[in-house]
Amino acid sequence: MNMQIKKYKFKVALLSAIFFLSGCSQSFLDTTPEGSIPVDSFYKTDADAKGAVLGVYDILQSMYAYDWDSMWMLKTLLSDEIYTGGGHRGDQPPYEEINEFRYSSSNPVITWLFQMSYWGIYRANLVIANIKPESDAKKQAIAEAKSLRAMLYFDLVTLWGQVPLVTEPASSPDQYNQPRAKVADIWAQIEKDLNEAIPDLPLKSQQSAADKVRVSKGMAQAMLGKSLLYEKKYADAAAEFQKVIDSGEYGLISDYSQVLRKGQEFGKESLFEISYSAEKNYDWGNFQWGNNGRNTESNIHWQLCGPRGDGWFDGGNTGLVAGWGFAYPQKSLWNAYTAANDTVRRNAAMMSEDQLIAHGGKLRNADQGNSYPWECEGYVRLKYGSWADESNTSATSVKELNYATNVRLMRYADVLLMAAEAYNRSGQDGKALPLINQVRARVNLPALTSSGDQLFADIKNERRLELSFEGVRFQDLVRWGDAKSVLADQGKMIPEGTFTNGQEDYMSISGAGFKDKNVLLPIPEQEISVNPQSSQNDGY
Repeated sequence: MNMQIKKYKFKVALLSAIFFLSGCSQSFLDTTPEGSIPVDSFYKTDADAKGAVLGVYDILQSMYAYDWDSMWMLKTLLSDEIYTGGGHRGDQPPYEEINEFRYSSSNPVITWLFQMSYWGIYRANLVIANIKPESDAKKQAIAEAKSLRAMLYFDLVTLWGQVPLVTEPASSPDQYNQPRAKVADIWAQIEKDLNEAIPDLPLKSQQSAADKVRVSKGMAQAMLGKSLLYEKKYADAAAEFQKVIDSGEYGLISDYSQVLRKGQEFGKESLFEISYSAEKNYDWGNFQWGNNGRNTESNIHWQLCGPRGDGWFDGGNTGLVAGWGFAYPQKSLWNAYTAANDTVRRNAAMMSEDQLIAHGGKLRNADQGNSYPWECEGYVRLKYGSWADESNTSATSVKELNYATNVRLMRYADVLLMAAEAYNRSGQDGKALPLINQVRARVNLPALTSSGDQLFADIKNERRLELSFEGVRFQDLVRWGDAKSVLADQGKMIPEGTFTNGQEDYMSISGAGFKDKNVLLPIPEQEISVNPQSSQNDGY
């Protein structure tokens, strides 16, 4: 990774403190703390503007890769792609509740991510309200803040539905008590933010090496297209995606197995990614906590989700190292790849026990009755894997707190498939087919010739296979109206890792499975308790 990026992207800890203090109104904070910068003295220069918007990126870092409260983990647990895993049943009950659709409004992961979303929105609002568009740099900072605010509201409206719509920094505590806005009004604000941002954002090719971490014009256009697609404004969505395609700024890399690997960070397929560093060389003796009690510099999450060690996993010559055993792939995904004859993407996304053994590794623990790890069905995940070469290593071991793997929030294949869907749903199959077939050609699959509803079904399946483990599956299923049928049995039977007569044992979980209410997450109990104007989603 470019050294400029590493130095640039994490100089946000002081800014985080500045923004937090500027949002507090308690009397004991009425005096200016020594070493802080008053709000009315900040936001003056181009450097201030650039630094201020970094505070919003800092929130995204914390949201997507902290170990126990990760947006990536929330979205993926809600899908039919993984089991919770861990060391044993009860290792992380909040994650188990999410994966099995047994969560309530007091689930701490759901609560934290709802709260963090509004912290990010608050910081974006500060930038938009306080920076005057007096220079190109300041205009760009405002545009970035509007884009990031739109991205945060996108997840809020698609996961929680009606939520408070706050577009200005509150000056008193009572201003935080906002009613839940209509979904249509939230979408309108997302569209407004992105449309206003796009003219003032640079193309990706115009960004310096250090600025590749920031939102580009292409990302804002793709995000607008995605929002319009979710709103079922298909012709408008197709037009926005076509702008990204026609820009010539992006393309598919030839080797699918590398799309999420370190060597392709900020590459031609990436529209936007959240960046992490392995430079701190943390260990359990010097571990430092960042924003709001969380390490936001390295990506500890991939250690959490690496295959369970403790006598089970050995990666042989695969390059994978043992982790804490969360997020094992479901066998049904392997079967979906196999049914589609999609061996290229299957073997890039996950690995079977037989393949692992062929690489000199193992998945069973002889001291535990030759069992698999808890909730493992004989497969390990390769996409966003615990790769030794993506962690800061010493002479003797991988540093488990120092993964630098970036989280890709949008890549070009996703744009092509969303564009294909938008064209198909607006009756333009002739424009849809070349786009989906471009994605299929990369992985040596034959071109499709289907049309209408059959092509739509093909696009759905293509998204499942192309974007597995990338945090889009659940929101796709909900917007298509397929969640109830696909996820009806999710979590009802979970693998125990042990075997009886050569067959893996499964545990029955009472109350599991997707229900009508699960099209939306619950509004956190904490939010309702402090905001008298709030209310709960149906069924909770």
